[in-house]
Amino acid sequence: MRRILIIVAAALAVAAVVFSCKGRRNAEPDAESAQADSVLVGHNWQKVDPLDLELKPVANFSQDWMALATGSAKQYNAMTIAWGGIGELWGKHVVTVYVSGDRATKKLLDDNQYFTVTGFPPSKACKDALVYIGSHSMRDEPDKCANAGLTVEFTELGNPIFSEGRLAIECRKLYSAPFDLARMPQDIRERLYEEMTVHTMYIGEIVNVWEKR
Repeated sequence: MRRILIIVAAALAVAAVVFSCKGRRNAEPDAESAQADSVLVGHNWQKVDPLDLELKPVANFSQDWMALATGSAKQYNAMTIAWGGIGELWGKHVVTVYVSGDRATKKLLDDNQYFTVTGFPPSKACKDALVYIGSHSMRDEPDKCANAGLTVEFTELGNPIFSEGRLAIECRKLYSAPFDLARMPQDIRERLYEEMTVHTMYIGEIVNVWEKR
């Protein structure tokens, strides 16, 4: 009997993890319900030093993808990113991200001092959520994050991260500049930017890091 109870409990735990990333996919919450679902960074997150990150930056961006978010409880947005880097610049630990000029997130990012990147567990449910927020615009769907099954939390500085994540990095903007197409290799320019809007590079100083271990 005890063995059966253990198996049942484990199955329920797995189901809860899957539901956390997609359970609200078909919901259509209004502004009040979205605000009610927003909470301050909870006890499940463990604050860590950037130097102690157990991170594989190339894989985290290019294979697992990350969610770039900016804004406040009044208005925030997020998009999926596969380009980015984590390193050192000007004596500071930094994250670098790239945002196309036609993304709604770009205006919010230009208007705000901070941005965050959230990494997720390598599950199909979370990958589906990232596909959703990467292919839907807040211009047409203001609650796209909730519709993707993601639950927003806000840091003490008021910046959005996601409860379903396993890594969250909060950054203060240091620098931004659009790519100069004239200085770009021709093969990349022809392959990407004949039809795509040019990207802007944003460099942010890491001010907080949280992990779930």
